[in-house]
Amino acid sequence: MGLNYTVIRRPVKYPRVEISPTGEVKLVLPPGVDPEWLIEKKREWIEKKLGEIENARKKFLPFSKMLLLNGEFYEIVKGEEFRVNPKFRVVLLPGNDLRVLKKWLRDQLRGELDFKVRLFSSILGVKYRRVFIRFQRTKWASCSESGNLSFNLMLMALPEELRDYVIIHEVAHLKHLRHSPGFWELVRGYYPKYREAQKKLREYWLALQCNDVWRKFRKI
Repeated sequence: MGLNYTVIRRPVKYPRVEISPTGEVKLVLPPGVDPEWLIEKKREWIEKKLGEIENARKKFLPFSKMLLLNGEFYEIVKGEEFRVNPKFRVVLLPGNDLRVLKKWLRDQLRGELDFKVRLFSSILGVKYRRVFIRFQRTKWASCSESGNLSFNLMLMALPEELRDYVIIHEVAHLKHLRHSPGFWELVRGYYPKYREAQKKLREYWLALQCNDVWRKFRKI
């Protein structure tokens, strides 16, 4: 299929295909396994995933210079004082200093997490230790075995209902660390449309890979 890919040899039991949000294909193979065999076996799945990435790129590339916030695209314009206007979807930014905007996003997410993590933990009857906000390269959030929760600052790009799903998902890990049947049953009880949410999360993740504003946040 004219596919470029990288082969990674590891002592794994089962060979697998990994596709990054930018469309990079990696084959993780045990010694002796033919890469072309795996490509042929996974051809339909690979083509589907690469198609999704290309469609997302075409869909979101025209908005790459705008801030994706709460599921909407905001124009960033220079202003005398910082202000976020949801009605007109505009961010006024003094001196175009993205550090001001990044701090505001972090403060907004921190306030939401402080309330909702406490709320959902109480509802599910679990306890957590600390809540961190940081950029994560491959995940919206994570839960450690010690009970610490880490949330990606990029969650602020999502509509609030999707942030709720991510929070519920991670709080549920405090009761079921793995994605076991019991875990998904627990999540379903509080977020019945979790499969639909996962699909939307994949699309937003792809959108953020081609968004210049969010990529710049990583560097400041």
